[in-house]
Amino acid sequence: MARDDEQRALEADARDAAADDRETALRAREVLAEAREARDEDLRRDVQGILDDADDRDRHADDRDHAAEERDLAASLHSFLNDAEYDTGLRARRSAAMDRSDSQSDRDSSATDRSKLSEPTVQVTDDQTE
Repeated sequence: MARDDEQRALEADARDAAADDRETALRAREVLAEAREARDEDLRRDVQGILDDADDRDRHADDRDHAAEERDLAASLHSFLNDAEYDTGLRARRSAAMDRSDSQSDRDSSATDRSKLSEPTVQVTDDQTE
C-alpha cells in the first residue's frame, strides 16, 4: 500500500511539474505576444508619420504650383498687354518654373517614401525568437 501511495505521489508531482512547465510556457508566449504587439504599434506609428509627412510635402507642392501658375499667368498677361520689357516677365516665369521643379522633387520624394512602405520586410517568427 505504501508503494502505491508513493507511486501516486510521484505521479502527482510529475503532473504538477508538467502543469508548471505549461504555465511557464504560456507566460513566455504572452510576453512574446505583448512585445510583438508593441513592436507592431511602433511600426504603425512610424508608417503613419511617413505618410503624414508625404502628404504634407504634396500639399506644399500643390500650393507652390498654384502660386507659380498665378505668377506665370500674371507675367504673361503683363508682357502681352504692355509689350514693354520682357525681362521682368521672363524672370517671373523662370521663378515659377523653379517652383514647379521643387514641387516635382517633393512629389517624387513623397512617392518614394510611400513605395518604400510597400516593400517586403523581414518578418521574425516565433521560432526565431525562442
